[in-house]
Amino acid sequence: MNLTGQDIYASTKPAPKKRKVPLREAARGQVCTLRFGCCNHNPETTVLAHLRMFGWAGTSQKPPDFLGVFACSECHDALDRRNRAQEWGYDDVLRALGETLILQSKMGNI
Repeated sequence: MNLTGQDIYASTKPAPKKRKVPLREAARGQVCTLRFGCCNHNPETTVLAHLRMFGWAGTSQKPPDFLGVFACSECHDALDRRNRAQEWGYDDVLRALGETLILQSKMGNI
């Protein structure tokens, strides 16, 4: 039997995929990647905090989950400006987004 390249690829079954955890759910128990000055460093309070900037979502909308960072309750409040005493810069948010994406990738979620 003579197989061509196309026949070989057609007969190859893809490896079973690992179940992906929704990005929001994956934030539970993770370390805070924002780490603002107000950070409580408590993984039990960590959630996925969406980045509402640069027109990524409209009023009362959330951007896609991949535009979110792992944030403890205190840092999440600061990011959403509920804690206006804590100042932060876009470099802090960009670092946190990068760290979160790397962690999500290592967990197999993206």
